[in-house]
Amino acid sequence: MIRNKIITIFCLIALTSNAIERVTLEQLQADWNKYNDRMVELTTPLIVCGSFYDSLILAPERLYCPDERAFGLADGDSTMYWQIVDQNRAKSICIHCRNNYYDVRTGDRVSRVQARVTAERQMVTGQPVKTHHTAQARLPKAKKGELRIVGANIENYFADLGGYATKRTTPQQQALKTRKVAQALKAMNADMFALCEMQMGDRAPQMLLEALGNQYDYVRLDLPNMDRIGSCFVYRKDKLRPYGEFISAYQDTASHYHGRMIAQGFEEIATGERFIVSVNHLKSKRVGRTNYDTNQKRMQNTDSLLIMLPKAASRYADPDILLLGDYNCYTQEQPIQTIVNAGYGDMLQNYCPNDYSYSFRGEIGYLDRCFANPSMASQIVRVQPWHVNADWYYQHGAYKMKDKSMHRYADHDPIIVDIRLKGKSKLSN
Repeated sequence: MIRNKIITIFCLIALTSNAIERVTLEQLQADWNKYNDRMVELTTPLIVCGSFYDSLILAPERLYCPDERAFGLADGDSTMYWQIVDQNRAKSICIHCRNNYYDVRTGDRVSRVQARVTAERQMVTGQPVKTHHTAQARLPKAKKGELRIVGANIENYFADLGGYATKRTTPQQQALKTRKVAQALKAMNADMFALCEMQMGDRAPQMLLEALGNQYDYVRLDLPNMDRIGSCFVYRKDKLRPYGEFISAYQDTASHYHGRMIAQGFEEIATGERFIVSVNHLKSKRVGRTNYDTNQKRMQNTDSLLIMLPKAASRYADPDILLLGDYNCYTQEQPIQTIVNAGYGDMLQNYCPNDYSYSFRGEIGYLDRCFANPSMASQIVRVQPWHVNADWYYQHGAYKMKDKSMHRYADHDPIIVDIRLKGKSKLSN
């Protein structure tokens, strides 16, 4: 009797083992029909490229947005653009699972994925996929004699509740948002922050400064408090002082871009050296290929920016110009290449071309930028994104009240720039 039970157990184990077929991702992608409605175990080492709602996007390596690596503009798409589209599709798999997505980061390693193959070229499992966090690169400190400048999108940072961007925000969520943003900015320990998506007017900067401490101040733009996002400069009072008044790429104060695309001259207190920082937030994309009908607006933004920059150099009597902000364009898109062709070097491509600041639908790339003209570029020591946001599940933006970390304070990663100013002759006033 006991012997028969043992034989039955071994038979069940054998049948169960045979029911799960071990395949590589390449084998699965090559013949979906063969494995349709069967349980398989993927033997290919994979990483999480995207996580949202009830699914993960997995691939052997991170997937770049086609616009990051190849020119694409509707009918003008390059052959390389479509090659990347096809490669991303062939290298990735979407698996519906039961993970706690607040515990998943893009870039996490995955092994021994067992799931059922569906006719929709996806996989389904009723269990969580086991993930392993990868070590994140440490954020180096700026060295003595260097200034740290950070460009950061802080995602709809509003002091006044109830308007366009804050109609679903509670006072408790607003307080948590402030705590998360301030915690991240303190961790970066920058001498200046060029911030995008802050409410126009003085209330939002003042609210943030209360959380940061009295060592910081901000550049006042003399704009009324309104239900609209703008840009803002926050700086260390003991390290820098504004030189002159800000200048906008849009002189019409009624324009949505008047407070979004601005430049300001600064003077390093210790040396008296000046430089100019321009923070810009171009027209946002739309989901999918329809974003190309907004390219014309972003090109108008770019043209206005390139007209403003020489005026800024004259106003502040200094040639050194650093461009930061959320340009809503990947590297090969027309506005970015127009800025580069105008003589402003793409510092991210110089220092870390294979990195990213944004992740969307499993694909990564740079929407946040750092450009510099030649005289400014010669004073840059290092440039890098800091992955404090983009790798975390998007719904972290809902701010679970138990979450006290700085992670996912926004949807974009900040860009960190360390500079060492050199003495030079100034432009005539």
